Amino acid sequence: MKKFFLGIVIGIFIIFAFIYFGGGKTLKSVGKKTIELGERIEVYEKTLKEATQGLIKKKEEIEKEVIKK
Repeated sequence: MKKFFLGIVIGIFIIFAFIYFGGGKTLKSVGKKTIELGERIEVYEKTLKEATQGLIKKKEEIEKEVIKK
């Protein structure tokens, strides 16, 4: 029970310290960087999907050739 109340007190202290020391500005900058990172990851994801689809098509063609033989 003591640990629970200690956790609540520490949590409240951390929230007030975050707000007092400019948490909003920090959150904005982290958010902008997260958006930029997400956009870069989308490019990699699209490239990976295109490459994977190409490999799947080649695999299917090879399987058809093997079945014909």
